[in-house]
Formats: sequence, structure tokens, C-alpha cells
Amino acid sequence: MRILLSFFLTLLVGSGLLAQCNEKVAFYGSDIEDILIHRIIRTTDGQFILVGQKNLDGLIMKVDDCGNLVWEKTHLFGTETGFRDVIDLGGKYVVMGYCTECKTGDPSKKFIIQELTLTGDKTGFPKTLGPSNADAEGYRMRQINGGRFALVGTRTVTQGQTTGNSMVAYLLDASYGIDEFQFFTQKKLGEIAYDIVEVPGTGFVIAGTSYQTTSPESSMIRLIGTNGTLGQLWSNDYFDMNTTLEQSARSIGRLPSGDLVFTGAKVEGGQQQLFVGKVNPMNGVLKGAATYGGSGDDVGRDIQVLDQENILISGLRVDAGVSEGPWGLVVDQWLAMRDDYQPAASGLFNSGLGFKEGNKQHFAFAGTAISFAFKGIFSRTNSLSTPLVIPGEPDARLSIYPNPTAGRIVLAGWDIPADCRISLFDAEGRQQWGAQARSEMTLPALPNGTYILNLQWSGGSVQQAVVLQR
Repeated sequence: MRILLSFFLTLLVGSGLLAQCNEKVAFYGSDIEDILIHRIIRTTDGQFILVGQKNLDGLIMKVDDCGNLVWEKTHLFGTETGFRDVIDLGGKYVVMGYCTECKTGDPSKKFIIQELTLTGDKTGFPKTLGPSNADAEGYRMRQINGGRFALVGTRTVTQGQTTGNSMVAYLLDASYGIDEFQFFTQKKLGEIAYDIVEVPGTGFVIAGTSYQTTSPESSMIRLIGTNGTLGQLWSNDYFDMNTTLEQSARSIGRLPSGDLVFTGAKVEGGQQQLFVGKVNPMNGVLKGAATYGGSGDDVGRDIQVLDQENILISGLRVDAGVSEGPWGLVVDQWLAMRDDYQPAASGLFNSGLGFKEGNKQHFAFAGTAISFAFKGIFSRTNSLSTPLVIPGEPDARLSIYPNPTAGRIVLAGWDIPADCRISLFDAEGRQQWGAQARSEMTLPALPNGTYILNLQWSGGSVQQAVVLQR
């Protein structure tokens, strides 16, 4: 009996912790140090690994399912190190990024690859890639077939009388030795390959940007299709509009149907907007495109295909003169937005992921918050509905979830006043239910459909549409 009681208490405690973690934003660092988070992955124990940079050191952190710090390690190779990607290899992690002056007598930047233990400590020696006395910088690393790795980034090259940065890609074996390497024909002075995706039976598609600072100044999205040894098959450029604003493909993924989707930035109406596009992987022909954003420099930084109908994008939304903050959104295969999420913070999401827990969809994001210094930011949610702003309380955000709901709702992120009443109205504006507001509530048995929840108290009121789906 005592064992059974202990077991049930454990379940209750665990479920209580889980409920608290459905909506959570955590920050890392102080106002005298800079922390940049570039990538988040989920571990097999349901926690998260975050990598980036702390001051001039490469940073790796493990946080629990609520974003509480479990451990943190920093590593410095040369005078500056930054980790931009991490892969879980089962019994160890491998991080990839860049280091400056990390080779004797060479002051330039290099790709760096380092294996780490499951507690973030170095194991073995780092691997560096890049030409001598010339800059090379890694942005993304993916594990591909046969236990190999594909890396992309940028490196300094000279073509004729022109020196600048070119997109570069490496294929490495399981021991990080070079199988194949190629930098691609430089079209402009500044080029970066931000991501690479494997196309089964064909090769790879590389996504990036091409930027020129000489007159006329311009930038464009650039995709390159290759074969299995990085030989170029096609190269397509999009949206060259003679603009100094960013136009880029920051991240790329593959739909179950075979089409590729990518996100980044595009200039539209004189504003930089978050861009999402869909292309044929065999020739790079654009099959669809959409832009989203406010009135500032919006950008998509990461994309994850959840399934054929749901594509998760992480990035930045700016409403000029109003707000600038992290942004997560889900679009369908036609690139139409389904939901979006904007927590109460300044900064941006550099990486995001979706995962199932208890047969429900959850999301986690990581990036950088901007205050007196850069701080790391982690956000976990099971709803991409943007929290409600509370009148008279600019720092409060109310999240109502799940939405859609089978009947139970949670009100989180705000201290509910004692005089707050909650009411439910149908599409015709008729009140169907009312009660004193509490943090967890069960809605009445009503027909499926969309209803309006109204919360009213002496200091104001807020409303949110909820979908009842029993």
C-alpha cells in the first residue's frame, strides 16, 4: 500500500509540474554579460540543450522542462568562440560553430567542431576547417545518411580581382574527416550559407543569402541544389530589389511530400518581412510564398516541419514604435498562418521545436532577449495563441490554454483579481455561462464551435476567442 501511495503521489507531483510548464518564459545571464542562444534541441529525458555564446566563450546549457538551469559549461578556443549548432549523438553531443585565432599563427576565423560529454565537458580535441589566414565560419551542422555530417557556412575567397565571402559546404565522415568540400561561384561580395537539407536520391539543397555593398547595394535570397558530392545542379536567386535590407533564406526543411520549405526575410512594401517559401527540390522553382510581419525588420530564423500540414517558424516581429519581440508561428502546407505566439520580451527566437507530450502538441523556443545586455531566453508553451495584454499592467501577460479545448481551460501568467468574473458568449453575442475566474476551470457542455471568453474586473476587461472541440 505504501509503495502504491508513493507511486500515485509521484504521478500527482509530476503532473503538477507539467501543468506549470505548459507556459513558461525563462531568462539567463546578468546585465553585465552577453548571452546569445542559437540552437535548442530536446533530450531523451524530456529536457533541453541550448548552445550559443557567453561573452567570448562558446556556451552549452542544459535546462529542465520548465527552463530551470541544470548545468552550464563554457569553452574557449583562441580569442573568441561561438557555438551555432548541436547534435545529440546518443552518448555525447557534438557542437559546431566558429573560433577566432584558434590556430597557431593564424588570426582568422575557422569552423570548429567539438565533441562534448553529456554534462558538457570536452572530450578529445577540436576539429577546425577553413583556409589558412582567411576567414571561415560555420552556421549549421546536420547528421546525414551513413552517420556522416553536412556543414554549411561562409569563407573568404578570391575570384579574379575580387575578394569576398562565398557560400561553402562540407561533407564529413563519422570522425569529422572531409569527404567532400565545395565553395560555390561567388555572385556577390558577401555570401553566407545558413542551412542545408538532404534530398534523398538527389543530394542536398543549400539555403542562404547573397549581399553586395558596392553600388548599387543589394541583397537576395539564394538557394543551391547539389548532387550527393556537392556538385552544383542548379542555383536560383530570389527578390533582388537593390535594397540594403536583409533578404535571406535562414533555414530550410523538407515536407513529407518532398517539397522544400524555407524561411528568412524578404523586402515588401519597403519593409523587411518574415518570408516563407516552398520550392521544388529538383530545380528550385518557387511553388508558393508568403510574407508576415509588422512594420519593422521582421525575419524567420528557424523552420521545423512538424507534419505535412504544420510548419513551425521561429524569428522576430517588429512593430515600429510599439514593440520588438520573439515570434513563433505555424503555417500550413499552403503557407497560410494558423497560429502565432509572441511572449512578453524584447529580442528574437533563433530556434524552435515542436514535440508531443501526453498526446498534446508542445513548443519550445530559444534565442536572445535584449535589455541592458543580451540575455538568453527560453520559452515553452502548448499554445501558440499570443498571451493577452492586461490593461494597466504592461508587464503582465495572460495565457488561456489549451485552445481548442475539450472543456478544461487554464488561465496562467497573471494574478487573477478576487473580483474577476469570466463569461462565455456564443457567436451571436448571447451569454452562455458565467462564474468567478480561477486559474483552472471547466466550461459547460455546449455545442462545438467558437466562443468568446470575457474576463471583467474592477480594473478592466479582456476577451479571447476559444474553440470548443469535444
